[in-house]
Amino acid sequence: MSWTLLELRYPGPLVSWSAKAVAGAADRARGVIRPAFSAAFASLADAARAALEEEIALRRPFLWLPVASGAGVLLYFVADREPSLAFSAAGLAILAALAVLLRAHRAGALLLLLVCLSGGFFAAVWRAARVDAPIVSRAGVGFLTGFVEELDPRPNGARFILRLASAEGLPNDVAPFRVRLTTRGETKFSAGDFIALKARVLPPAHAALPGGYDFSRDAYFAGLGGVGNALGRIDIMPAPDPAPMSLRFFAAVDRLRNALAARVYRALGGDTGAIAAAMVTGKRDFLSEEAKELIRRAGIFHIITISGVQMTLVAGIFFVGLRRLLALSRTLALNYPIKKWAAGVAIIGAVLYDIGTGSRVGTERALIMTTIMLIAVLFDRPSLSMRNLALAVFFIVAFQPEALLGASFQLEGEAYSYNIINEL
Repeated sequence: MSWTLLELRYPGPLVSWSAKAVAGAADRARGVIRPAFSAAFASLADAARAALEEEIALRRPFLWLPVASGAGVLLYFVADREPSLAFSAAGLAILAALAVLLRAHRAGALLLLLVCLSGGFFAAVWRAARVDAPIVSRAGVGFLTGFVEELDPRPNGARFILRLASAEGLPNDVAPFRVRLTTRGETKFSAGDFIALKARVLPPAHAALPGGYDFSRDAYFAGLGGVGNALGRIDIMPAPDPAPMSLRFFAAVDRLRNALAARVYRALGGDTGAIAAAMVTGKRDFLSEEAKELIRRAGIFHIITISGVQMTLVAGIFFVGLRRLLALSRTLALNYPIKKWAAGVAIIGAVLYDIGTGSRVGTERALIMTTIMLIAVLFDRPSLSMRNLALAVFFIVAFQPEALLGASFQLEGEAYSYNIINEL
């Protein structure tokens, strides 16, 4: 006889018996599960309390603050709409005031984490507001004038960044702040020149795959409102207004970089010369397409990118070299802080190297971390410590929060695992 037929024939007693059986089984299960769950929860709470006490004893809670600020940056980038700058600033101010008022209370530590979280969020909103500039919506051809900020010569032309003074004919009459263009043939202009040209401009490309590299995001934070190529002749014209001082300075640096890169490339020739030029000046466009593809497949493209490894080597050469040179004098070595002198010179050398290689985002992050380490030497603090790394993260979150989404941000600490500055 089936269970359904039993229910129909004997509804009352069977239902009553089933309810009692289920209730008894539930009570027995409850009696077993509750003590086990309580014991597991108590054990987990004890482990968490012990871990927290250990972190406090080792003075490591500070290292979680940059993690919280980075989480605030990520919250901004996952938001489905642009947050309000005023509301984010107000939230940060309220949380900071509460953290100050309740700093002696148990809730003070939690409020400090929330302040860092809110601070990272506000830094991202503020950064987006600072760099906000028009972006072309679709491909179009226009007549552009502006200053050449940077020029990267290639074997068959050049790629350059143009800060626009005027733009006519682009879709919806949009005038981006700057555009990146390519041209073929011989280039008769250089960084700092005011030029006029006709160009085809497209919006920066979005990520081809979900979670892949998003050039449009990097272009937005770099102020690039479009990319494309020059059409026809490029004329050098007198500038209607003088170029800003910063533009003139970095244009002069770019001209020196191009001259040095061309000299290294001519001296060595081929891809060997192109790699040497990239290592010295950061100019990578002398590389052939075959060499670029080979380096990409090998996964070592970061080696020819000026970042942590090169910055650490340069700072180490200045620091170690000068300190050993000064140590040759017994009078200087025994009576003067030659270690601090060497650290100060290494800071200056690292800054000059950053400027001389174009001061790109990866180089700037490496400079920040190297400078913090060397400043620690000046103040007799441990230089190779996680606190210095945390301070560098704070600096990056405050001024370049978009860098957290780049792979180079996670790889930047690789260079600092090389203990080449053993005297530190």
